[in-house]
Amino acid sequence: MMALVFEYNISAYKINDNSLTSTDGNILFKVNKKEIKWRISKDYSKGKTLYKLLIKVYIRFIHLYFYLSPKDKSYKFGSINNYPKFILADNLGERPCIRKLINESKENNVVISGWGLRDWDMVLKHKNVIKNTLKDGLGEFLNFDDFQNNDYLLVHIRRTDFLQVNEFEKLNFEDDIWLKSIKKICSLKGVKKVVLFSDSLIDKFFISSLEANELKVILPEIKNKNINFLKLFFSYVNKSKYILCNASSLILSISFISHERIYLPSNNKEFQEIYLDRAHNSFPTLINWN
Repeated sequence: MMALVFEYNISAYKINDNSLTSTDGNILFKVNKKEIKWRISKDYSKGKTLYKLLIKVYIRFIHLYFYLSPKDKSYKFGSINNYPKFILADNLGERPCIRKLINESKENNVVISGWGLRDWDMVLKHKNVIKNTLKDGLGEFLNFDDFQNNDYLLVHIRRTDFLQVNEFEKLNFEDDIWLKSIKKICSLKGVKKVVLFSDSLIDKFFISSLEANELKVILPEIKNKNINFLKLFFSYVNKSKYILCNASSLILSISFISHERIYLPSNNKEFQEIYLDRAHNSFPTLINWN
């Protein structure tokens, strides 16, 4: 969205969600490179059910209004099994034409919902201003002060929903593969500390296996139970020296701000190096980042 605004000088607004909210209390905010109108929700980890329901109702009402209005346009897009549900809108398919949307927005108001509206050439063209805008907007969420130094390997193991999506099969790895890659990267880079995040339970053997290699293992979510998860996660990712992950959108987005490359486990090699400027064209990150 930022790339579109910077490239075409259009007015674009985003409706609040569970992660991003407007700074002035409105239900939507303007995407702007000159002034930050959004912030990270400090109630992210609480997951307000009623609020999320109201947002869903509002989105569907806006689409209904735009769909019925002769001067406005309502669109949805996404993969076949992942379209926005119960939204009255014309279907643009999995890869909508950005130029068509831009041209229409000059004549009509346009509302869109979906996943996959990306133009990586445009993002890379405006990479520096996007990164600076994100840093300014994220602010304190990148600077949680719990660090002696940044000489650590950040490991993010995404499972749960990844295990349920057939297309993500190549992004899921067994514990022994993760351990092999962690140990090798730490050995090659001279790192003695591993910061571990995961959305699934980490086996005690997993931790003891790393400690047996004289690696200090830190679990920030256990150490800082009362701290907002995104503040913890964003700060640790931002300040890490190296990153090993299986390419969730969340960690790729934050890594883009402060890192040139990440590492992925590999079934065939010790690990795989991915440059973030080419992650959308590199396998297997392109599965979730294209």
